[in-house]
Amino acid sequence: MAAYPALKTRFIRGLFILFGALTVYAAFVPAAGQGPGQQKMPGALSAVHIPKPGEADCSACHVAPGKVAPSKCLACHTEIASRIAAEKGYHRDKADDCAVCHAEHQGREANIVPLEKASFDHSETGANLQGAHLKAKDCDKCHTPSNTLPRTKGRSYIFKDSGCRGCHTPPHPGNQDKCADCHSQERWIIERHGAED
Repeated sequence: MAAYPALKTRFIRGLFILFGALTVYAAFVPAAGQGPGQQKMPGALSAVHIPKPGEADCSACHVAPGKVAPSKCLACHTEIASRIAAEKGYHRDKADDCAVCHAEHQGREANIVPLEKASFDHSETGANLQGAHLKAKDCDKCHTPSNTLPRTKGRSYIFKDSGCRGCHTPPHPGNQDKCADCHSQERWIIERHGAED
């Protein structure tokens, strides 16, 4: 019987050592899907940014935990990058921090393109609407899927052709970029006058 209490003591001591080892292991080993230096994902990505299976690589967007470099965004969003480089369109002067307007990790259904059509200031695009163009209250009337850049997911409002050609088919070969020489935003049809003597 004297051996029984010693065996019991060694068993309990062994359990404490095992429990302690598991506790230390859990404290220092990263959770599944995390590597050294990575943090836990703060929330699900929006549907447009869901990575392909097996490609969940935070460094594709992040330069450090919680830090996104606009260059990483623009590497994928080349249509926006080209507009910024040309200093045209809405994003022409907004290349500093994409995440200010396009916040991620809010879930699959999150809309990360917060376009409020009713209050949108079109002059922010560099194309100040005047005259007859002010009557077009519906953005989709001018920005149709056929004349805007295609998107894999979501909706684009970036014209394939900038200026008047975005909506109007130029009837004058060789003068496609000189519409404002004869036409105004008040009326597209101009009055024709006979030759003066």
